[in-house]
Parts: sequence; structure tokens; C-alpha cells
Amino acid sequence: MSESEILISAEKLVREFGHGATMVRALRGIDLQIHSGEFVALVGPSGSGKTTLLNQLGALDQPSSGELTVLGKNLNQLNKTQRSELRLHRIGFVFQAYNLVPVLTARENVEFVLELQGVDATERRKRAIEVLDELGLGKDADRRPEELSGGEQQRVAVARAVASRPKLILADEPTANLDTENAEALMTMMRRLHDEQKMTFLFATHDPRVMRHAERIITLQDGSVLSDEAKEHGAEHHTDLELT
Repeated sequence: MSESEILISAEKLVREFGHGATMVRALRGIDLQIHSGEFVALVGPSGSGKTTLLNQLGALDQPSSGELTVLGKNLNQLNKTQRSELRLHRIGFVFQAYNLVPVLTARENVEFVLELQGVDATERRKRAIEVLDELGLGKDADRRPEELSGGEQQRVAVARAVASRPKLILADEPTANLDTENAEALMTMMRRLHDEQKMTFLFATHDPRVMRHAERIITLQDGSVLSDEAKEHGAEHHTDLELT
């Protein structure tokens, strides 16, 4: 995929909740493009529309009006099943609350999306073990989430998101539950995945630790784009830290 290819294109994107006097306009005519290979932070205070916009871009929710194209698909023209297929096969999600299945091991959590995609058992296990090893979790593959630290659980969530080799990774406040050392190490690790595998990352965050690593920062305020700034050389690369 060409690094100049547009993965996301939003035009006059509006999302409203409620009706009449109780109606809230969470997004107010967003215009936005994300290209292949970018490492982008979507920032702004609570209530600015970050998570609402991320849900739109990930086909988790539908706009009230406007046009939205993601990975070549006009989301306004997709039915529920088609949107689900797009999410499953082409987008990786990293959630603030990890969203790991508590009764599954780390390896089984990573395999879960691959199983939904129809990948056979041998290939699923191979990919899961490879990505867990890459993220320093090989020794923890058979442990359940409750047996892992917050940093380890978040790495499992990242492993699950990248194991299917999606074109686009969307992460909602991925460092919110981590201390400074673990947050820095997690961002360094995701930056490495971006650099080596050319994955496109978009983070919704208010964490300066994430912003330091971003190559582009899009600031939202009251549901509108306040600024959109690119860093000439992106984030500085830091020495890898050990996640605990």
C-alpha cells in the first residue's frame, strides 16, 4: 500500500445525540484525511469529541450527516454486516479498558480475532506466539488477564490488534491506565511496529506521553478541528524500556 494513499477521508462529518432541546452535537462538520503509514494523535479535552470521532472512523457508529470513507469503503453505503466485516478484517482496535476475555489466556485472546476471521488453528497459534514473542510476552502466553500486570494486559491488547496485520490501528486512550515507564515503553513498542510493519496508527488521547511520539497532532475542541499540525521528523526514538 502506498504511503500516500488516503486511508480515511471525512467531509463535513456530523454526529448528534438526542433530539430537540436535549440534542447534543458531538461532532460539528469534521473535515479530515489520514494517509497510509501515518502515526497520528487525536487530542483535546474531555468532551471534545475524540472518542466519538474514533468510533466513527472505526465503523463502530454512524454519522448523522456528512461523508466518511475508510479503507476505500464509503461507510454511509455499508449495511451493518458489511461494517462488521470491515472492522473484523481490516481494522485493529486497542481499547482503554483492554477488553480482554478474562477466561482466555493471553495467547487465546490474541487468537480470538484470528478465529473469527476463519484462520485455521495451526496458523492462529503460530501468529499469536510470534506476536507475543515480539512484544516480550512469550513467557506469559498461557496466563490469564488477572495474572498479568496492567502493562502486560495492554501489550496483549496490542498483540490482538496487530496479529491479523490490519491496515489501520485505532487506539482509544491506550496509556490511560499505565504509569510513566509502562506508557513510554508501550508507545516505543507501537512506534516500532509502525516503523517496521508500516501500520497506520491513530490514537485518541490527552496524554502528552503519546503526543511526544506522534508525527501529527490533530486537536479537537467542541467537536471541531481546532488545529492539525505535522512534526517534520516525528517523535524522537527512545531506548526501549521493560514493561512490567
